[in-house]
Amino acid sequence: MMNGSSPKKVDQVQQAAQHKVHKPRWLEAFLRKTFFGSCEAHPIRRNELNKYCINCDMSACQYCLSSGTHRHHKILKIYRHVYKDVVSLGTMEKYMDCSQIQPYKCNKRWVISLNPLPHSGSTTNSETACEICKRRLTEPDSFRYCSISCKFTAVSRKPCDSVPPFISIQSPTQEIPKNAPEHQKPVKKRKGTPCRAPFF
Repeated sequence: MMNGSSPKKVDQVQQAAQHKVHKPRWLEAFLRKTFFGSCEAHPIRRNELNKYCINCDMSACQYCLSSGTHRHHKILKIYRHVYKDVVSLGTMEKYMDCSQIQPYKCNKRWVISLNPLPHSGSTTNSETACEICKRRLTEPDSFRYCSISCKFTAVSRKPCDSVPPFISIQSPTQEIPKNAPEHQKPVKKRKGTPCRAPFF
């Protein structure tokens, strides 16, 4: 007698796969890290832990990165904006879907916050607030979250059609090598019967 899965069980498995939330594996640990403290390995004046190594999952200083240990690793530089940790929007977009996260201008650079900023404040108007922490959004018509952690919280909950999956754009183990050949364009077929040119 052959054992087979019931149609109901198969449907449940397929639905679970469709509703699976995709996110960078290192992101949750990254959001828990503490930055801008002193480096124990390099106790130099004004030397701060303002880098994050994705491959090693650790905060680091400039001297840590100068060693050969982190060579060719993926590094994020952390900045400070109103006493909170932020990261360059352009850099972060290489690794995750940053859409619907409110960006901020910091020293002529667009950044997004790791966690909610203190100056945002809370609001009772849900239409102008972050969907998770209820802090006031600068541009509520264009964005739904005030920080990376708020979007992470939203998509980590039970997925539904109204909340798109948190797509991992690229991970350190999935990066395409720089010397990889580009995809060739499909060759278009010639229309009609080819005619040979005369020899003379």
